[in-house]
This record gives sequence, structure tokens and C-alpha cells, in this order.
Amino acid sequence: MVQAGDTLFIAGPPDVLDEEHAARRLGTSEIQAKLAEQDAALMGRRGGLLWAVSTKDGAELGEVRLSAPPAWDGMAAAGGRLYLTTVDGNVLCLRGR
Repeated sequence: MVQAGDTLFIAGPPDVLDEEHAARRLGTSEIQAKLAEQDAALMGRRGGLLWAVSTKDGAELGEVRLSAPPAWDGMAAAGGRLYLTTVDGNVLCLRGR
């Protein structure tokens, strides 16, 4: 996460599993498939997501799909731009419209 002014940027792998639902149906093939999909997402094989959220009211300001999840502690904001390092070794420089 990075805060820039009134915007909070949050990035990570997609969340494909409802853990509470999964805990009640752990032995089913549906949940086993979702667990495998969630594992793939956590390993970086399902891309990533970047959200921009208002710090004033929590409203979602935007969402961007990434080719890979962000690296741990790999985001910074400076000069009106967001810099993001991904687990596949890329460095992205994003700016608003």
C-alpha cells in the first residue's frame, strides 16, 4: 500500500477464494479447485490487481489489472507517478490522466 495525497493505492494478487465458505466445504472438489486457483494466484500465475481508493470516504477510484503481482514492498509514489515493481522483474511507472 502507498498513500499519495487523498488516494490510497493497494496492489496484490487476485483473491479467488472465500475462506469462510471454503472452511465449511473443505473436502469438496469445488473447494479443492478454488484452493489450487488461489495457490496459483499467490505464486504469481494469475496476474495482479492495483486499486486506487479515496482516503476520505473509501470510494474506489480505479482498478488496473497487472501482468504479475507486485513484489513485496515494491511500490512508491513521487512526482504524481506511482512506481511498482512486479514479481516477474518489471518496473512500472503509472500516472493519472
